[in-house]
Amino acid sequence: MIRIFQSKDRVEAFEFKDLSSIHTIILLTGMGVSVNFSPEGVLRSLTLKDGAHELVAIPGQFVYKNDTGTVGICNYEHLAERYEEITESEIAE
Repeated sequence: MIRIFQSKDRVEAFEFKDLSSIHTIILLTGMGVSVNFSPEGVLRSLTLKDGAHELVAIPGQFVYKNDTGTVGICNYEHLAERYEEITESEIAE
């Protein structure tokens, strides 16, 4: 018999698009941040810092935090493959 498993984990994620994304990412993760710009002034990356632990996101990637408090960075495809996306209205019901 084939056994099927469905994830019951909850992950909150926010897409890092530009500088306007940083405030929400800080609120989500509780981590300090620094940004990296090219010599031309183009935003290259965002570095999240928590002590000696660092994560680097590039524009277009998602920063997430799971139920256990683990923070990570991934592409949308990673989230879509592992989790069913729900909206706030579904959570409230």
